Amino acid sequence: MDLFYATLPAIAIALLAGLWAGGQAQRVGIPRVTAYLVVGMLLGPHLLGRAAEGAAWARPLTIGSDSVGVLNLLEQVALGFILFRVGCEFRFAGLRRSGPKIALLSSAEILVTGACLFLAVWAITRDPLLAMLAPLLATASAPSATLLTLREVEAEGPSSRTLIQLVGLNNLVTLLAFPIVLAWTLSAGEPAQATGQALIALVGGAVIGLIAAVLTESWTSKRERTVLGVMLVFACLGLAFAIDTEPTGPAMLACFGAGVALVNSSPHADKMNEVLESAVYPLYVLFFIGAGAELHLESLAHLGLLGVAFIAARTVGKVLGTRLGLQLAGWQESAPRSLGTGLLCQAGVALGLVAALEQEAPERTVALRNVALASVVFFEFIGPYLTRRTVVKAGEVKLANLMKPVRHPGVVLEVVRELVRNLGVRTWRGDGSDEGLTVRHVMRRATGVARANTPFDQVLKLVGEIGSDLLPVTDEDGNLLGLISFNDIKDILYDPTLRTLVIAEDLMQPLSEPVGPDLPVRQALALMDSRHVHSVPVVEERRLLGMLKRSDVYATLHRAFKTEAKTSPSDS
Repeated sequence: MDLFYATLPAIAIALLAGLWAGGQAQRVGIPRVTAYLVVGMLLGPHLLGRAAEGAAWARPLTIGSDSVGVLNLLEQVALGFILFRVGCEFRFAGLRRSGPKIALLSSAEILVTGACLFLAVWAITRDPLLAMLAPLLATASAPSATLLTLREVEAEGPSSRTLIQLVGLNNLVTLLAFPIVLAWTLSAGEPAQATGQALIALVGGAVIGLIAAVLTESWTSKRERTVLGVMLVFACLGLAFAIDTEPTGPAMLACFGAGVALVNSSPHADKMNEVLESAVYPLYVLFFIGAGAELHLESLAHLGLLGVAFIAARTVGKVLGTRLGLQLAGWQESAPRSLGTGLLCQAGVALGLVAALEQEAPERTVALRNVALASVVFFEFIGPYLTRRTVVKAGEVKLANLMKPVRHPGVVLEVVRELVRNLGVRTWRGDGSDEGLTVRHVMRRATGVARANTPFDQVLKLVGEIGSDLLPVTDEDGNLLGLISFNDIKDILYDPTLRTLVIAEDLMQPLSEPVGPDLPVRQALALMDSRHVHSVPVVEERRLLGMLKRSDVYATLHRAFKTEAKTSPSDS
């Protein structure tokens, strides 16, 4: 216990430094995840800890070996929450529509990446063992960095959902295949036993998720759902430890299975995720600080020709495999060709596999392990940026989320002003401003559309996929013709004769006054109020640009442009 308390000052300083670095990174367009990794690396035992070794002044500032041990425990818990959230992206309703395409896309990406790694490692080492193990170390993507990068910019759309689903499938396949390949190549353990443990963890987590789904019907407040979500992840982690004393793999599978089960059996799963994200975000920050503290920059010195080939083959395999999968699945128009660059984050599973190789064959796999560790360092720094760039390019991020945070002058003055106000002394009125914030900054550019001749069943599918109450209808040139609401289609749902006759043009309501991208957001809100609607399409010269949602406008105003100074009641 004394050791635990002794590590807290260093962890607290690391959190403070992480918050500051995250804000600075956001100003220059770098994901916060990368900033947290840099803070962990700088304050970790391999940089500041080594430079100030033995110095008393550096002890409370450094994430030493004791602090790393505490952070490792927190990392397991954070990883459990992250995999639970990834599992919640696998909704059976959506998979019924796009499941075969997702499976085809994932298979193409995994097979092409594996083939590239096998050929690259074989060509350099001529060692069949290393050539067969390399694809497993390269296929897995880091769910933590990918998910938090997408959440940071509030990415929303088909490409974002596809990325999370591909990350989940990559890790699922890797965790199930690794014990089989390890037993085959190194005669290490029983593949049937390892596979059985993985399946028990997956099914056991699903059972825990179903139990939680039943309990959510009785526990409905935010506090109760927060406690229930924490209980669910803790139960999955406990199950994983009961299955295996090295529980990283089983823990990921159990939490993933719990997420899949809960989101498909409870209508309250989304609300639970909302309250959990804010409650456990400090764990995510500690996760990346701890990961940064364990990164060895000197491992990049061991890259050599094999390391360069490993990194190049993984990059080429992810990008080309995803492009091939998009083409085979017929998704070229709905997802960017660069979707594969969003899968390059690498950690978590890869580090666990490296540890397993060190235990089973320390001498024969040393070259591959060094290369894999260097690859993790490389991709953990550039991966989050590429993931963010992918969804921005896909048009699934509001421009307002990419704007530099407003720097309010006189932050100390603001603190004094609030203190004086609460003491009951008259103060002056501060005035925030949202001048210059237009519809273009707040709208979401990516939106599902129906062509005028789209059949009814396809219209119904599009309405379900975009998750909005309005579906725009355009001609072949992208010019907006009208809108379809759920009220326009609900009467036809159960009429089999009409379903085969009507098309989108028959269902739509013509739009007389579209919203332009340069309209101030205040005027856009007033227009939506006058129409009694919650979302409107954004049009420029008749061409549809995207959709504006009232909730997005309010969230942006509240976060970045709200009035900072408050006025005391005595001022009136």
